[in-house]
Amino acid sequence: LEELKKSDQNSHVETIWGSKVLYENGQIQSLGCTVNKKFMLTYHNYNKYENKDTDYVIDKIDYIHGCSIFLNKSIIDKIGYFSDEYFMFFEDLDFCTRAKDRGVELNVSQKSIIIHKEGKSIKKHKLEYIALINRVKYSKKYYPKNIYYVYLGFYYKILKSLLLLEFNLAKKIIINLYR
Repeated sequence: LEELKKSDQNSHVETIWGSKVLYENGQIQSLGCTVNKKFMLTYHNYNKYENKDTDYVIDKIDYIHGCSIFLNKSIIDKIGYFSDEYFMFFEDLDFCTRAKDRGVELNVSQKSIIIHKEGKSIKKHKLEYIALINRVKYSKKYYPKNIYYVYLGFYYKILKSLLLLEFNLAKKIIINLYR
């Protein structure tokens, strides 16, 4: 945290910082994240790479992984809190999009390392469909011209779940898609 404080004090640009996020097995889960703005698919930089002691080069960060995010209160004063329109998924992307639109930079401190037990509650409570619903919300808010591509991805997911006899998942997607 001292590194982050010094960096913000020495710069006039406000920054949202993330950590090097690791899986339980020690592989990298993310070093910042990116988004495909056409289909609203999200990706983690260096996902499943070996965790080395050297710093990785990070070319692009669209958002900081929400499991470990650090920022000064002045950023919240500038852009507001995380939006309550997202229960989980895409809330970190929405927050960072608003921040970047207001001139806030995004960065990852690779010395700050956390282990993230990804997906435990999602799988336990079968909440995967919420990511699909929030993908639509985010797309409508920031990239409405691309919403047709997002829906195309959903129809594929619905068809796939029906073919795999996952009728409850297909039902949840259909019910929530048109809310």
